[in-house]
Amino acid sequence: MTPATTEVVSSLVDAWDYMTGQYPGHLHTRTPSLAVSLSQTDCAFFNMLTIDRPVGDLAALHETLREARQFEARCPHDAMLSICPEWLPTGAEEVLTEHKMVFYMKMWGMCADSVLLPRRPAPPLDFRVAADRTTALDIGIINAAAYGIPPEAMAVTGVIPDWSGQAYGIVGYDGDTAVTSTLSFITGDMIYIAMVATLPDLHGRGYAEAAMRRAIAEAQAAGGHRRIWLHATAAGRPVYKAMGFADGAELAIYTFGS
Repeated sequence: MTPATTEVVSSLVDAWDYMTGQYPGHLHTRTPSLAVSLSQTDCAFFNMLTIDRPVGDLAALHETLREARQFEARCPHDAMLSICPEWLPTGAEEVLTEHKMVFYMKMWGMCADSVLLPRRPAPPLDFRVAADRTTALDIGIINAAAYGIPPEAMAVTGVIPDWSGQAYGIVGYDGDTAVTSTLSFITGDMIYIAMVATLPDLHGRGYAEAAMRRAIAEAQAAGGHRRIWLHATAAGRPVYKAMGFADGAELAIYTFGS
């Protein structure tokens, strides 16, 4: 079951609308070429613009990037732009460079109707649902360490216990040390998985997979079995494939250079 490219992009937009919509002053809008999901917080990852349909030609790409710049200027903090490379016309890289877009990372849309059985016993961690600010902040601290982001920019996770709807932050502790995290939430007809991270020196121990399984179970207990979606980095992609997630289209994430 290979997900369609349109599903890969729409699931990203829906997920980011849900997450960014939890913050006062957020900006959500749609234009003929962009989906705008800005939390207006200092977490750039929570300020996402997405080109949500194929771009017909280079002139249209120039116009879309100018429009993206206008929305980025309305955000008081850094923002990012998500692009599906297969939707871009030939010569797009030169246009992106002209508009000073800086490549940040690749992600792949992935989905599963159910996950496969675990490949190994669960690690001996204490997994906790982030029902308080301290545990929720640990989600941000772990992700900041994993992605090289300033910890203060990830303090936005502290309010996850107050999010509307059904969201389940999971943190795994080794003693008193928070070492791995995952966030699941229900939006529309999907369970979405985000904020999957493990401290950099603790990879390869099955921590993230175990946290994901707990987060998925929490969401399924609340909302039943739905298709599970995520957008994987290169590091996480092999783990998700082993869990039964099917690969979809690649997305490229850019920052706005000056």
